Amino acid sequence: MEDDCEIFPADLEATAEQEAELQSKRADILKRSQEIFSDVQEDFWDVRKILSRFNEWRVSFPESYNNAYIGLCLPKLLAPLIRHQLIGWNPLKAEGEDFEALPWYSAVENFCHGQGYEESENADKKTLPAIIEKSILSKMQGFVELVWDPLSLQESQCLASLCRRIQEDYSVFDGEQSKPVKAFMEAVIQKLKGAVDNDVFIPLYPKSFLDDKTSPQFQFQNRQFWCAVKLLGNMALWDGLVAESVLKELMLDKLVNRYLMMTLLNESSPKHVIQKCKKITSCFPNSWFVDLSSGSSIPQLQNFSKHLVQTTHLICRDNKDTVSCRTVLSDVMNILETIRASENMKTIARTYNCQDLLESLHKS
Repeated sequence: MEDDCEIFPADLEATAEQEAELQSKRADILKRSQEIFSDVQEDFWDVRKILSRFNEWRVSFPESYNNAYIGLCLPKLLAPLIRHQLIGWNPLKAEGEDFEALPWYSAVENFCHGQGYEESENADKKTLPAIIEKSILSKMQGFVELVWDPLSLQESQCLASLCRRIQEDYSVFDGEQSKPVKAFMEAVIQKLKGAVDNDVFIPLYPKSFLDDKTSPQFQFQNRQFWCAVKLLGNMALWDGLVAESVLKELMLDKLVNRYLMMTLLNESSPKHVIQKCKKITSCFPNSWFVDLSSGSSIPQLQNFSKHLVQTTHLICRDNKDTVSCRTVLSDVMNILETIRASENMKTIARTYNCQDLLESLHKS
């Protein structure tokens, strides 16, 4: 049954010709980038040598160095040199070179935390996080705005994972965010909104077309539905990075209630409704339901849980096949448990005499 209704779309990939052209242009850009400093002495473009001069100042005249607030100036001073090294870096590719493996990073890290300067009063300890904000996030913002496809699972995983690593290592998303961080997060939010508004399209067809699972109308609507579900899962990768209220608006108000629910309401097969609801529910971040105790899930999922209960009645009310009905009840109870719709679970347990399913879920 699940194979008939679920066709999860793969990420779009470039053709061999497109990939060859891209790699050719990339190689040309990288080659030309190596010539940028060809007529410049190494002391003026090598990050390590530049920082060694500042370190001499820091060691010889610490009071003068601190009074000049050099730690605040270095991120802006080094930004063009760091951006030069980042020309070939792609934050959307897992197999690409890590920015922490580039020469500038080890030079800055050693300047900030090496040679006895790791103590807490060291004013330069904030230099590296500031560089991450001004140079790394600004580079990532460009990819978000111009390259990233939110419907691509691979690109979304790479980008979200990189952001989580940056947060864990440098805490740039905590507290009062800097302008570069705010600009980056706003770019992410706007790109996700654009994906919902411009890339999601699930047409509605007469029931006669949809009853034939081989019809082009059914095939197209089915593919569009699963594209939207894929986007829902990709959005969930941003849980803990994008504000919860914003993520709920995008995932629930805009995507689930505006598009996916319309398809569920027009689905001719009740059993397919259950399978689709199961997949949709698996996309929701667990953090949304941790402290939920109202008994009726979160407000944006009221119609979702109500339709799930109604679909259960359609399948089980006069169904003589107790085995298949029991399977459906188990699936529905698991879905409702995931979204903490406990009142709906109790209603189903009473109606179909399946208190044991309810009790087993509460024990697990």
